[in-house]
Amino acid sequence: MSENTKVTAFKAWLTQNGGGFHPQASYIQAASGLGLIACQDIPPDEEIVSCPIELVVSPSLARDAVSRLLGLQDCSLSSRQWISLYLSLHQLVESNDDPEKCLKHRPYGDILPSPGDLSTPLYFTTEELERFKGTNLYGATQDRIRDWQEEWQECRQLVSQSNPAWGAKFEWKIYLASATYIGSRAFPSSLLSSDPTLPRLDSDNDETIDPILLPGIDCLNHARGQPVSWISHSTTKDNGISKISLVVHRSVSAGQEIFNNYGPKPNSELVLSYGFSLANNPDDSIILKLGGVSGKKWQIGRLAQGADGLWKEILEAMTDDESTNDYEAILDASGALQDMVKTSIRRLPAMDKNPTGQSLRPHVATMLQDYVEGQAATFQSLLDFAEKKEQEGIALAKEAGFELVIEDED
Repeated sequence: MSENTKVTAFKAWLTQNGGGFHPQASYIQAASGLGLIACQDIPPDEEIVSCPIELVVSPSLARDAVSRLLGLQDCSLSSRQWISLYLSLHQLVESNDDPEKCLKHRPYGDILPSPGDLSTPLYFTTEELERFKGTNLYGATQDRIRDWQEEWQECRQLVSQSNPAWGAKFEWKIYLASATYIGSRAFPSSLLSSDPTLPRLDSDNDETIDPILLPGIDCLNHARGQPVSWISHSTTKDNGISKISLVVHRSVSAGQEIFNNYGPKPNSELVLSYGFSLANNPDDSIILKLGGVSGKKWQIGRLAQGADGLWKEILEAMTDDESTNDYEAILDASGALQDMVKTSIRRLPAMDKNPTGQSLRPHVATMLQDYVEGQAATFQSLLDFAEKKEQEGIALAKEAGFELVIEDED
C-alpha cells in the first residue's frame, strides 16, 4: 500500500523544514489505524523520525499566531485553548485569508484523523456512554465535555469578535476534534530540554509542563514496553535545540509497524484520551478519595499497588491515640475499606458474555470489556488487601486474649 498524496505532502513539508522520517518507513494503513510501517528491515538504535523545533506546536507559538491573526491583545487562555484554537483556525480560515501565513501547519492538519475516526468517549453515542455508568471514566467524560464546551464558547467569542464569519463557522465539533488531537497526540514540553524526559502530564509535579505537538513524531502508535529514547539536537547558536528525534532500540522487520512508547498508562487514560484499550493491562489503576471534595486522591494499581498509603490514612482516622496496632482500629479500618471497595464493585457495569450489540460498536465493546476487567481486578486485589488486614486484626485480638468471630455480611 502506498502513501496518499496528503501524507506525501506532509513528509515533504517536514523534510523541507529540517525534520523527516527514516528512509525505510512509510506512513500507511496499519492494524491499529494509520501507522509507520517498515518498508525494509530496520536495525536497532535507528533514528526513526525527527521534528524541527520550528514546527513544534507549543502554547507560545499558538498564542502568537492566533493573536496576530485575530488582532488579540492581553488575552488569557489556557495552553490547551491556545493550541486547540490554533488548530481549529486552520479549518476556519482559507489560505488567501491568511496573507501573513500565521497558520503554518496546514500540511500537518491535513493528515490528522477525521472526526469520524476519533474514538474517545466524547465520540461515543449516548447509549454507548451509558454502558460506562458507575465507573470513574463515566464521570471523567462528563467533566471533560463540560470543561471543553466552556473553553469552546470562550474561544468562539474571541473569533466572532474578530471575524463574525469565522465565528459563525466555529462549531463545537471543530473544537472537540482539535482538543482531542491534543489529548491523544501531545507530549510534555520537557522533551524540548537538552536532556529530554517524558514525565506523565497528569503527575503531581506538572505545574510547569505544557502540552506540545510534535508533527511526525506523533504519527507513531503506542506499544507498551517498546524501548525508545529521545534525542535533542543542539544548534551552535546559544546552545539551542534544533530538532527532537525518536530512536527505536529494537529491530523492526519489513512489513511490521514501528511503535513509540507513551509510558505506563492505565486503560482509564488510554480510553479517555486516546480511544483504545489494552487487554489485561498491567498498568490499570483505580482512584479512591477520602474525606469528601477536599480529600486526597489515592491511585491504586493491580495487586493493590499503592494501597499502603490509603490504608495508613484510614487507620489513622480510626485510631484515637498514636498506637496503630490496636486491633479495634485495625478491624474498623479494614471494615471501612471493605465496605468502600464492595460498594465500588457493585457500581461497575455488569458485563455480558458478548457486550457487542446494536447500540454498542465493536471497538467500544472492546474498550468497555478491557476497562471494566481492569477495574474489577484492581478492586478485588484491594479487597483481598483489606481482608488480610482484617485477619491481622483478629490475630492481634487473640494475642490480647479476645476471641472474635467476624460474620460475613455478604
